[in-house]
Amino acid sequence: MIDTKVRRWLPTWFGGRRTPEVFRPRGTSSRVSRLAAQYDAEVDAALRRLWPKARIYHDREFTRDRADFLLVVRGRGVMIETKVKSDPGLFRGSTLPPLLDRLQRDGRRLLVLVNQGDPTPARDLINTKLGDRGRIVVWSGPHHDTDLRQAVEALLDQTTRHA
Repeated sequence: MIDTKVRRWLPTWFGGRRTPEVFRPRGTSSRVSRLAAQYDAEVDAALRRLWPKARIYHDREFTRDRADFLLVVRGRGVMIETKVKSDPGLFRGSTLPPLLDRLQRDGRRLLVLVNQGDPTPARDLINTKLGDRGRIVVWSGPHHDTDLRQAVEALLDQTTRHA
């Protein structure tokens, strides 16, 4: 059936959106959205496996300035942002600046998990904004659990809260 309500489709001709970004599915396509949901579930399972006594909070709302997970281990927290790439190329981190700006102000620690690719450009961006309070790791399954554990523990071992 064709939508005949002019007020619904006319704004899209002039750059308007039908739905606000917060209600849009994660990712840029349905394939990437499904991959992102699956990846988040795998990351959640890995966090529960590696830190069974930890508290894990998952932000179910899509926003660019909040991390996907908060992992609290031994009373210390690490924000975890997951990123899904559909190709094995470079991960530049173009969607990270709003989150990095917020965490830079808050003084929190951040771990970015990427499912594949070379994270070198994003690593430089994270180091510039957060310094030693930020890390990026390629994690695509249990065979990368050692890297995940080392990155989280390094962030948790920081004794001072940075301003």
